Amino acid sequence: METAESHSHAPRIQPRFSIQTPVTVSGVDADGHFFSESAEVVNGSAEGLAFMLDRDLQPFTVLVISMPRDGRPFEIESQVRHVTPSDRGRVVGVQFRKTTLI
Repeated sequence: METAESHSHAPRIQPRFSIQTPVTVSGVDADGHFFSESAEVVNGSAEGLAFMLDRDLQPFTVLVISMPRDGRPFEIESQVRHVTPSDRGRVVGVQFRKTTLI
């Protein structure tokens, strides 16, 4: 599977950190179906997140990540950078594009 990262060999600018927070991921999967479902966050950085999601997604797909912040939903528009198979499903890495506090 081709990944968005295979097109860029730039070093990671922001270090990853462990984060455990409930998120909801919404977007359109590789089959063209809209979805919105809970995901398990694996790690994050100032520029993106990685989470477990059992969906077939294509690199560069735009997703909306929603998480609670101060009792209100905080939405982050993101772009899929890689999808990596694992023994627990797929690890999806996204880069943040735009944030919105609802």
